[in-house]
Amino acid sequence: CVGCVWVCVDIVEIKTFLGIVLWMGLNPLPSSANYWSKNELYQTHIPKYMTRNRFELLLRTFHCSNNQTCPRGDKLYKVRGLVDLLVSKYKICYIPGDNMCIDESVIPFVGRLSFRQYLKNKRHRYGLKIFKVCINDGYTIGFKIYAGQEAIPGVAVSTKIVMELAADYLDEGRTMFTDNWYTSVSLANELLSRSTNLVGTLRSNRKFNPKDVINAKLKKGEIKSRQNDNNMVVMKWKDKRDVHMLSTKHKDNLIETTNKRGQKLLKPQMVIDYNKAKGY
Repeated sequence: CVGCVWVCVDIVEIKTFLGIVLWMGLNPLPSSANYWSKNELYQTHIPKYMTRNRFELLLRTFHCSNNQTCPRGDKLYKVRGLVDLLVSKYKICYIPGDNMCIDESVIPFVGRLSFRQYLKNKRHRYGLKIFKVCINDGYTIGFKIYAGQEAIPGVAVSTKIVMELAADYLDEGRTMFTDNWYTSVSLANELLSRSTNLVGTLRSNRKFNPKDVINAKLKKGEIKSRQNDNNMVVMKWKDKRDVHMLSTKHKDNLIETTNKRGQKLLKPQMVIDYNKAKGY
């Protein structure tokens, strides 16, 4: 084109570009143009480091991989290197304690994408589903982007996800906390074989659940439980509704606690520990 000046990109400029992208995530504005606005309401320090035209040019052409070597059907190939680098850095920066929580969240996205998900129970219903393993202080120490095709013969997808995310932290006596999409007797046995505990809410229709516990009719505050030879406990507790749980490290004992209104009540230790870990 006439009048174009082509300037080579170097490492310093790419690091500056990525820093600006991260800063935009921490300081959201209505549009990317606002970061270069002279309006006092939107003013930032970003223009000191890069012009808007240069940023938009790099944004349009930024690639993390070689398109010509992309395997057929690999939907995450273009970002896999960057994602793996980020996860490796997350793991280096923090050594987890005994308890870890595995759950999923959604990155809001409304564009066209074959593996965009709709999750009705999330604040942002459309976006990319991310499986995450989190530890205390809300730190995400690992994650996996869901792009479909996770199923393998003979293994539940939920079990596969947990074992992959927990792979670097097994055989050390840790505890994985999961919600009822993941929790099952089969997953508990898999983790026990790797010296790892499981605590989580449980769906009543899971395979190998003790039927006398699941079908028990309880009044508010009552508990019904069953323990197997591996010290795995499946418990049903009647709160405002039926609560089914599984743990490989708890009994069905009740602990006196205080609710938000200052009222004292009895609650299973299993439930108390689960609620605390889910806050991760």
